[in-house]
Amino acid sequence: MLSGQPATCMAGDDDSIRSGRALFATPTLLGGQAAKAGLSCASCHINGRDNVHFLLAGVSAAPGTADVTNSFFSAARGNARFDPVVIPDLAKPGKVSRDPGARALEIFIRNLIVEEFGGQEPTPATLDTLAAYVRAIRPCPGEQRVVRRLNDQLAAIADGAAAVRLMAGRGDPRGMRLAIASMRHQLGLVAERYAGPGFARDRRALLAASRELRAIGDIAVPGQAGLALDRWKRGFDAGPARRLRGAEARSLYDGRRLDRALR
Repeated sequence: MLSGQPATCMAGDDDSIRSGRALFATPTLLGGQAAKAGLSCASCHINGRDNVHFLLAGVSAAPGTADVTNSFFSAARGNARFDPVVIPDLAKPGKVSRDPGARALEIFIRNLIVEEFGGQEPTPATLDTLAAYVRAIRPCPGEQRVVRRLNDQLAAIADGAAAVRLMAGRGDPRGMRLAIASMRHQLGLVAERYAGPGFARDRRALLAASRELRAIGDIAVPGQAGLALDRWKRGFDAGPARRLRGAEARSLYDGRRLDRALR
């Protein structure tokens, strides 16, 4: 799971879908115990698919399963029984209609966030983008797996930036803060791969970039925050991201290095 992932295939890639993809991978969205454990929607559904390796003590009976009515996450759905189910692949048809006109998917996602995980009530823009992303997930030909690379995290950061702009355009400061949290989460995932004293400078740069994002999230006027984010993104791409790309082969994105580090 650390070096491989299901391939992702999408029906589209507009800003709404990209924004939903960013929020889907954000632990802050779920809140409560899930956020404390660093769990997001993408923890169970990697690239919107399934996760045959997901295993959480007290929640999973076997890898790839989860008890979605476990009071560990929220008392609202707790049923006092241990009844894990197989994590579904969101590229395949499920019980919930994905017809945009019915909006059953939006209701389901809202209830999952608020009731199943005890998270904050999502804003309308947050629900719209999450539903757009889930509706766009498609199975890939051959069901291939792909190697996880730095570019996956950098692309997720770019998705988060698109989400900030979208939320700013809708005058949704809470959605903006959630999108910024998604970017900061990805910076943390990158930092984990650049371990060791040889990457101390890069980790400091990532920490500084994360703190700058936090400050942008505190800007009260959405338009001003959006402009600040654009400046941040240009600086990040030209500085830290460029250096990280040049050093990727020496990082734990390299499968052999990762294997040795985990022994």
